[in-house]
Amino acid sequence: MADIAQRYADSMASVTVKSTDATHPQNGMSFGDLGETDQMEIGAGQHGEGGGVRVPMMSSKETVATVAQALCKNLELKSGDRAFVMINGCGATTMMELLVLFKDTVEYLKAMGVEVVASMVGEILTVQEAAGFQMNIAKWDDEFVRLWSAPCHTPAYSKE
Repeated sequence: MADIAQRYADSMASVTVKSTDATHPQNGMSFGDLGETDQMEIGAGQHGEGGGVRVPMMSSKETVATVAQALCKNLELKSGDRAFVMINGCGATTMMELLVLFKDTVEYLKAMGVEVVASMVGEILTVQEAAGFQMNIAKWDDEFVRLWSAPCHTPAYSKE
């Protein structure tokens, strides 16, 4: 199991994009200094911490192209490859927005000749009600597809 997990970790890349800061669950205070701006931070930490690059707000297609290009380069994805895509909300992003990002990601990869063979979209791991998303792309082989297709029953996730 550890070998499969490590192989998966070695085959995936992830970037978080936030457009508002996370908030403290007890007192509502902001976790950052992005504030109410027309900017977004590409490369924010999973827990909402800063550290990425701040850029003017972009459309979904422009944001996906920027983020997916970096992830695909990191993974050396090329035409004929297969991929898993996860669009994870940060807590304050609507499901409709996540699905638009997912659609744009699939279209971007399809234009590259990369087939999306599996996906997850939703609030999988949130960031204290920040607005934004995390894009995860993994290069998959036959074994990953087979394992993903197997039934799964756990307290956190189930599928037939």
